[in-house]
Parts: sequence; structure tokens; C-alpha cells
Amino acid sequence: MLNRILDTLKKDEGVFFEPADDRSLRFVSSMLASHRVPPIPNDYITLLKKTDGLVWNGIELYGSRANDREMQGYTLPGLIEANLEYANVQPMHGKLLLGRASEELFVYDSMDQQYHIIDRMDFTVSCSFPTFPEALYLFVDELF
Repeated sequence: MLNRILDTLKKDEGVFFEPADDRSLRFVSSMLASHRVPPIPNDYITLLKKTDGLVWNGIELYGSRANDREMQGYTLPGLIEANLEYANVQPMHGKLLLGRASEELFVYDSMDQQYHIIDRMDFTVSCSFPTFPEALYLFVDELF
């Protein structure tokens, strides 16, 4: 399912980055752990090994490192930077921030091992999914 989604986003002008390597993934995992942020789930690692971050239609998914978009004058944050921004926000404890779209955040909750779409202001859960591809599909289903 993930490959099909990514192929469709490529055709629809999604912005992809060089895939993350194992060394980068080990580094970001150790940095996140040192800040008591949950580990990156395996199905998100699968995404990062295909594209180390993704931007499409207002949706941003963070990679193992920040990615410059020089032409747009913007840098897509990496997982470390994005998660440190929310490190002291109580509702985010036990959650790994994976990305955002306008007023929503994409998180992986290590407590229930689910992916959640949550409100950026009050952190209420709007929907939950057992796998990352299912969560991503919610935002791209209009293309299928």
C-alpha cells in the first residue's frame, strides 16, 4: 500500500528526498531516545528508507534530518527538531511527532501503538490507525 501511495504522490508533484541510510536512522533514534521520545516505528522507517521526508499538498512528513527547500526559502524540519519543539508539552509525552498538515499533527503513540491525527492546538485525537500507510491514505485517498 505504501509503494502505491508514494508512486501516486510522485505523479502529483510530491517533494521527495534522498532515502535515509541505516546510520542516519540509528543516529536519530539514539537522539530521540536521549530526549525520552519514543522510537521510530518500523513502518515509518520503511517510508524513510524510500524518502527521508515528504511534502505534498500542505502535508509535511519529517525525515531523519532537516531538508532544505532552497527555491521555496524553507527547511522541512527533521524528526529531532520537530519533536524537541514539543518536548515540554504534556499531551505529547509518549508520542513521536511524524508530521503536520495545516491544523493537524501526525503522531505515533507508543502507549497504544497507533498512529493518530491530532489537533495542533488542543491535542485531541480526530482519528486513529493501526499502520502508517493507513493514516497517510486518509489524506491522499482523493487521488485514487
